[in-house]
Amino acid sequence: MKDHIQPFVYDFLNDLSLNNNREWFMANKGRYEAARADFLEFVEALLAEIYKIDPSIGVQKAQNCMYRIYRDLRFSPDKTPYKTHFAVYIASGGVKQHGRPGYYLHIQNGESSFGGGIYLPAPELLDAIRKEIYYNIDSFKGIIGSKEYVKNFPSILWNIEKLKKAPQGFDPNFPDIDLLKHKHYVSVADFGNETATADGFLQYIVKLAKATYPLNKFIQDVMFDLSMK
Repeated sequence: MKDHIQPFVYDFLNDLSLNNNREWFMANKGRYEAARADFLEFVEALLAEIYKIDPSIGVQKAQNCMYRIYRDLRFSPDKTPYKTHFAVYIASGGVKQHGRPGYYLHIQNGESSFGGGIYLPAPELLDAIRKEIYYNIDSFKGIIGSKEYVKNFPSILWNIEKLKKAPQGFDPNFPDIDLLKHKHYVSVADFGNETATADGFLQYIVKLAKATYPLNKFIQDVMFDLSMK
């Protein structure tokens, strides 16, 4: 079983960040293909392990979860053609279903991370998540305040685009109103190159997946209830 990422994956991504142009990329296409293959082999092993934790992801292939390396330049002032990272989104339906709660692995020189939850949910789902938190606040606080969650996710990106006031329809005097102001419910853990390239990296990521699973399950249940209405 693939246990870690090979160092040459980071070497390629670092060199790409310094030479982000088509000429260099085409001249180093073999390095890209080797790095991509190594990353996908690791993801295949990771998929099998996360499925044991969260069967809702379904049985799927790593390439169905992987983001393309080619950047969408249509609306970006940055015209560099390639992303300088490899990333996968593990959820039911693969990468095309990033509107569902899932598990995100990001491999980039000096900026790698793993997380779970949901980023920028659709308005109807976000409102439903907030209502579920409001009516089941003790349960939700038990999830994000658990020993395993706090230990593994000291950095939580919920404060991105956080509302300044209580969301519409919610009592601003609710004691935990700050928990309802978030636009994302995402847990994130950063790690260095040396962690990803060392033996035991797979089990490290599996540990993180286990820690964020209760948050993912909370959101999955909200989505299920919403679909039944």
